[in-house]
Amino acid sequence: MPRPNLTQDEVDSFRELAARTALEMVEEDGVDRLTLRALAARLGCSYAKPYRYFRDKAQLVDAVRGRAFDLLNEFMAAELETYDAASDRPMADLYLRFAREHPEAFRVMFEMKQELISPTTRESQARAWKTCAQPFHAAVTNGTLVGDPELIAHVAWAAVHGLASLELADQLYLGKNVDEVAIGLGAVLDGFRPGFVSRA
Repeated sequence: MPRPNLTQDEVDSFRELAARTALEMVEEDGVDRLTLRALAARLGCSYAKPYRYFRDKAQLVDAVRGRAFDLLNEFMAAELETYDAASDRPMADLYLRFAREHPEAFRVMFEMKQELISPTTRESQARAWKTCAQPFHAAVTNGTLVGDPELIAHVAWAAVHGLASLELADQLYLGKNVDEVAIGLGAVLDGFRPGFVSRA
């Protein structure tokens, strides 16, 4: 008897469940141990079922990456509500917290070779970025910072992402810890503060 065709809602629902579950597995054991068979076992379905939704592991990891960016977006959006709108500190503080609390998700998002990046994952990346950049747009609007808010956000991101990556790789061993270095991240933004005279 032929298998009935799945509706798009059914496909989307299973893929969402699979991505969430696979991300949980990655956070527990790392991405190297993630397989479609292991996912099937975790979901309690046949080993063949995930292959109806994901061509191979690369496609599954892409879904995990998209879900991880959604997680970053949700985390940032919720936590930003607790910060003063005039502050330009939230991205550094919260980005480092996210990396510490979700190290394996962070590695999947940024550090491992990305064999596939689907349009859906690109959309998740864009949503997360918009939320991360929000404090810089607010800071430019209220005059705390001066300049292109997207450029300022990228400069700040480059600095804090480098710090988060160094901490996860256990490479801060030359006399300063991550919290001490994080205090200095504010200096990165000094060139965008009112009254700063550029020497470029």
